Amino acid sequence: MLNVRKALINDVNTIVTIHCDAFTDFFLTNLGSNFLSFYYSCFIESNEGLVVCVEEDGKIIGFAAATKRCKGFNASLIKNNIGRFIRLSLELSLSNPKALIRLVRNLTKTNSRVLDKGEYAELYSIAVKREGQGRGLGKRLLLTIEEMLKADNINQLSLTTDYYGNESTIAFYKSMNFNVLYEFIAYPKRRMYRFIKKYD
Repeated sequence: MLNVRKALINDVNTIVTIHCDAFTDFFLTNLGSNFLSFYYSCFIESNEGLVVCVEEDGKIIGFAAATKRCKGFNASLIKNNIGRFIRLSLELSLSNPKALIRLVRNLTKTNSRVLDKGEYAELYSIAVKREGQGRGLGKRLLLTIEEMLKADNINQLSLTTDYYGNESTIAFYKSMNFNVLYEFIAYPKRRMYRFIKKYD
């Protein structure tokens, strides 16, 4: 039996495992499980964060994480968890200094040539375990996030995704009525799309 619910702190380890399996080559994954645990814990604890899980027979097989407002969210997340962030940053500075530099430079994902005030909600990640794929669970998670945003009178949801080698993901978001807002280059030279969906 399938069930979609809000994520709890106790779900973080499972969420991190699903993230690492789904996004093996992604930058955040390379920061390590300690950073990801911190990251998703902050989302769950934040009043601005939305994290939902889909369960099958009581076992989490997918999740989605979003924020109600893009503008200033990462800065607020760091400010409200400064002690943990400093500790993890020190660990990264010793183990992977280039990753720390990239993290800081990518905290804001925008195109400097486009006026973007960040006045929308943002989907940060969505993933389903391999055994759950092809069953519409990603769509169900995304629609749940959208319903939560609508309940808070938020009428725009944005996301970023890779430009190259990403045809199936791009097709999925387009099928969910997302449109390209602009293209940009993330540090160091990663070409990205920013999509947006507006609600009536």
